[in-house]
Amino acid sequence: MYTIIEHIEYLLTSHDCVVIPGWGALVAQYTDSHYNSTRGHIERPRRELGFNASVDHNDGLLAQSLVRREGITYDAAIRFISQSVSAFRQQLSLGNEVSLGRLGYFHSGDGHRIEFTPFNHVQSNDSYYGLRNVSFRPLADETARAEAQAAAAAAFAQPTTGRSIAWRRPLQAAASIVLLLCLTVLLTTPVIINRNHHQDYASLNLPSVTKPQQQVIDMATSQPNRPRSEATQEPVKQVSKLLLDEGGKSLLVVASFNTAKQAEGYKELHPDLAEQMQVARVNARLYHVYVARSHDQSHLYSLRAKLPKGYEQSWVKP
Repeated sequence: MYTIIEHIEYLLTSHDCVVIPGWGALVAQYTDSHYNSTRGHIERPRRELGFNASVDHNDGLLAQSLVRREGITYDAAIRFISQSVSAFRQQLSLGNEVSLGRLGYFHSGDGHRIEFTPFNHVQSNDSYYGLRNVSFRPLADETARAEAQAAAAAAFAQPTTGRSIAWRRPLQAAASIVLLLCLTVLLTTPVIINRNHHQDYASLNLPSVTKPQQQVIDMATSQPNRPRSEATQEPVKQVSKLLLDEGGKSLLVVASFNTAKQAEGYKELHPDLAEQMQVARVNARLYHVYVARSHDQSHLYSLRAKLPKGYEQSWVKP
C-alpha cells in the first residue's frame, strides 16, 4: 500500500517546495556557511525544512508523482491525497502526532494551529551530508598563550638569589631532622616472637585487629538488593512485548536506511532492542527498522513513550 509520505520524501530531494493540497507546504530554507563568534567555529551550510499552512493549493506536483509511480489516474491521485489529509486531521483531533516519515512530524499548536517539527537527520539535507562545523582558536588567543608560556619558562630560568639560598639551608636541615626521628622510631619498635604456633614468625607490636562478625540475614524479613544490571534492563523487558501484534499495517519505526545491509548493521549497534527490531522493505531504496506494528496507531504512540533513552526520534508510519 503506497502513501503520500514516501512521495513527499522523494520530491524534497530535488524540490525546495512541496505542497500538500488542503494541508500546507513544506519549504526548504537555506543557511550559508558563516562564522559564529560566540562558539568560535565556522558553521556548515544547512538546508532545513519549514512548514507554511497557508500555502495549501494544488500545484499538481504531488499528484503527478502519484500518477507516475503508482500508475493511477490524476483524479484518483487527487482523491487519495484528500483521504490522506483527512486521516491527518483526524489524528490531530485525537491529540496524536502525525508522522511524516524521516522528515519530521506534525502536531497541534496554540489555537489548534498545525505545526511541523523536522528531524535533525532529515533526508532533504543530502546535498550537505558529511559536512561538519570547523572549530579553531583565534590568532589572538594563540599569541597570548605563547607569550604566557614564554614568560613562565623565563621565570624558571632565572638564577637563584642569595636570599633564596639562605632560606633553603634551614629547610634542608629541618627535613634531615624529621627523617632521623622517623628512623629512630622505626628502629626502636619492639619485635614480638610468637612461639605458640607450629611456625614461628616475627611481627611488629601493633594493636590487634579482631575479625568482623558475620552478619546473619533473616530471609523472612529481609530481601537482597536487586542488581543494578536488572534495574537498567527493566525498560527493555517492557519493550520485549511490543512485537505481539504482527498483523498491523502501521509501524513504530526507529530508523530508516537506503539498503538492507545498513538496516541490519543498525540492529547490531543497538543490542538493547536488537531482538525486537525487524526490517521492513518499503521500496528498492528505503528500508524501515521497526520495533512494533499494529492496526491501532494510538497504541503505537503509547508504546513510543516506553522506549529506552536514545530512541526519542522514533515515529509511527501509517
